[in-house]
Amino acid sequence: MLDTSARTKMLLLSLVIFGGAALNWGAQGWGLNPTRPTKTNAVHSEVSKVPAEKGGALSRLTLEQKQFPQGMLYVLKVPSASGFRVQPALSGTLATVASPVWQTVVPGKLPVFLINAGFFDPNNSLTTSFVFQGGSLTGDPRVNPQLVNNPKLVPYLPKIFNRSEFRAYLCRVQGERVKTRYDIVPHNAPIPEHCLLEDSLGAGPSLLPKLDDLGEGFVDYNAEGKLTRDPIGVCSRNARSVLGLTPAGDVLLMMGAQLPGKPAGSGFSLAEMARLLQARGAQKAMSLDGGSSSSFYYGGKAWYGKVSRSGDWVKRPVKSVLLVVPQ
Repeated sequence: MLDTSARTKMLLLSLVIFGGAALNWGAQGWGLNPTRPTKTNAVHSEVSKVPAEKGGALSRLTLEQKQFPQGMLYVLKVPSASGFRVQPALSGTLATVASPVWQTVVPGKLPVFLINAGFFDPNNSLTTSFVFQGGSLTGDPRVNPQLVNNPKLVPYLPKIFNRSEFRAYLCRVQGERVKTRYDIVPHNAPIPEHCLLEDSLGAGPSLLPKLDDLGEGFVDYNAEGKLTRDPIGVCSRNARSVLGLTPAGDVLLMMGAQLPGKPAGSGFSLAEMARLLQARGAQKAMSLDGGSSSSFYYGGKAWYGKVSRSGDWVKRPVKSVLLVVPQ
């Protein structure tokens, strides 16, 4: 677990998410043209703020939700100078985002927000994504036997082991000053000069600057160009969890939820999520685990993204999350 006592940043007195006038999320805000763009008639119809509990850090956080015809979008922005940081957490067992296990990951610092993150195998409860915490590798998909010994996946393992990951570096700037720097890069990307890798969490595929589902082994095609592999339904609408980074170093955490009365066909495609992230200023972005795993915890309440055929929210236990904690 990460000890942040050596950090010099002070907790900012307020964190305002989506301050000022709301953006126009209508047709004019969907200007991104990633690989295989998906047509959409999404029009912004409602913007509201989800209230937090009074008192403490939560009262300084605001989660924004936006209603679309195909689903509900939830957005949390963590400004680079907010006094909060984003870091991964890995559980020894599978746990829902509402589980107390996530509240004790960082000693003495309760997370004010957490969202599901990396991929995992629900059959053996082992991660299929790399996780790096406090300078140590804590989750390694290369030791997951059901992944590495699966004959259908063996041809894709080099791509699977080099998928996009969210990284938090400690970088030396201006002599002795140390600053946290976030990035989204492939797993095999080198660590920048004058930086140490503090935390990272893999998932994917990359969404911005381009959708790289083919390069990361999420899709494949036969010689005739027919889609033969698509385990996450890249172009289909579903519950989605994603992460974006702005040029200023702000972190955007988003979840797109399905409609309770429309479990089939509602939600968001990855292309739609990429457009929404770009409209909010993201320059780099990646998908997290989605579908039944999509969920987050905020203000003492768990929020879920996937709707079952019977119309109930799917409360799936997950292996890893991204936490928002005070510095």
